[in-house]
Amino acid sequence: MSDENQNIYQPIVIKAGSCGEAWELAVRAMMTRGFERFVKAPEYQTSTRDAPMFIMVENALAEPRISQKAPITLEMAKEYANNLIYGMPKEKENKFDYTYYSRLRCYPDCIVRAGAPNVASQDELNEYAKKISGGKCVIQKIDQVEKVIEIFKKDPTRRTAVMHTWVPMRDLTKFTPERKDTSSPCLVLMHPQLVQDKLHLNVVMKTNDLFNAWPGNAYAFIELQKYMADKIGVGVGHYNHFSVSMQIYQDVYDTAREI
Repeated sequence: MSDENQNIYQPIVIKAGSCGEAWELAVRAMMTRGFERFVKAPEYQTSTRDAPMFIMVENALAEPRISQKAPITLEMAKEYANNLIYGMPKEKENKFDYTYYSRLRCYPDCIVRAGAPNVASQDELNEYAKKISGGKCVIQKIDQVEKVIEIFKKDPTRRTAVMHTWVPMRDLTKFTPERKDTSSPCLVLMHPQLVQDKLHLNVVMKTNDLFNAWPGNAYAFIELQKYMADKIGVGVGHYNHFSVSMQIYQDVYDTAREI
């Protein structure tokens, strides 16, 4: 590939038979084709190799699930997956700004918002809230994982079983004075699809640390995929992972080049 093509910011597509193979191919591709991008965030400033990246794994459970070259052990990945699916003790869970368990399985939804008019001014929203709940916001926990399992048990053809983590009022205001010390989830949504008696999982992340975090992320997300497939009574299919901004940070460039 010419130097000119290397400097174009464009998506990179990776196809592999297993997650371990996919990670190695993705690291190599990012180090040779990734865009050199400087990130100037309040908490850090660094150069990265960056690009939108699609990683498609044909068989989500195929071995190796984690490359031997990855900076994470299988035991670490299993612990991370267990925390994502089942959560941690409350005192540990509440030490974090967010966890994927809390955003997926304890999402703070609002029953007033759920029925609000499609297009409304603030006055109309206030009037509606007053009508429904006396003007008070009524928060209700929703376990999106269990909801999706219930949906597919009733209707295996459903294409709208989407789970998401984003809380706009909090996550879009991360860098305001009120939110200067908070973080927002890298995982944005999960969109499982049930086709040919297999549960396939599509994941979208806003950013993703390819070298250090992706192996553990993918392992845990696939464990959630298997958990849901087992509950539904179907097999596990393919795994598709899209990061809008996949990156390798400068401090691991030398290690990444060895792969």
